[in-house]
Amino acid sequence: MRLDLPASRLLRVLLWSVAAIHLLSLGFTIVYHGFGAYDLIPYWGRIVKFFYVDKEQNLPTWFSSGLLFLAALLLWQLGGADRASGGRFHRHWRVLAVVFTGLSLDEFSQFHELGAQADVLAAGGASYLSWLVLVAPIVLVLGLSYLRLLLALPSRVRWLMLGAAALFLGGAAGIEVLGAYSGRENIGFTPGWASMRYVLAASAEELCEMLGVVLFVYAAALHLQQPPTRAAAPARPSPRPAVAPAAVDERGSRPGPAPTAGR
Repeated sequence: MRLDLPASRLLRVLLWSVAAIHLLSLGFTIVYHGFGAYDLIPYWGRIVKFFYVDKEQNLPTWFSSGLLFLAALLLWQLGGADRASGGRFHRHWRVLAVVFTGLSLDEFSQFHELGAQADVLAAGGASYLSWLVLVAPIVLVLGLSYLRLLLALPSRVRWLMLGAAALFLGGAAGIEVLGAYSGRENIGFTPGWASMRYVLAASAEELCEMLGVVLFVYAAALHLQQPPTRAAAPARPSPRPAVAPAAVDERGSRPGPAPTAGR
């Protein structure tokens, strides 16, 4: 599958999609958790859950999983383009595509939540964040192994990818840690600010993660649509002009200098 949509248009489509998902999520949760309207209409709780960004197996989860898979497809294409142009980093792109495919599957299945059962982090109600302790060394090693690729990228693409990583990791680690201490235990039991404090923290976390992936997709699409740079071929020395042999007379000897006239 080849991406024919310009990178700027793809960015606008994805940003509008993220905005729509978060506005729907925030609107439903304000009515449900903020005002405590738990039984507004039949199946109201299921409707809220379907749009809430902090729940699984719903619209935001499917969108995030598809977004990560789109990034994986673009990375795989970057690997192919880099190989065709004689680049050195086609394996890096392909490995990163596999990593993003795993992230997409994890977003859909919530496999990382099993880290909460490891009891690595003894932090009371925030012990479910144990998966962060398990994943941090892997992220560090992966980041260090991609420094050469990052430095070889065009300046704009490099800074876009760095910004995407900062947004994604800031949401997945930083804001999620803050959200763990923002009244998560009050959700569904205590309406008003006691519940909305966690809802807002969780929404900010998911927003940063989605925007990070959107920015990464834009950077990858932008880099993919740039003309590939081939390695310069070594210059060949220009052939030396052939020297015409001197004429030979009938006796087989080369003509000497012309005789000078006598005095």
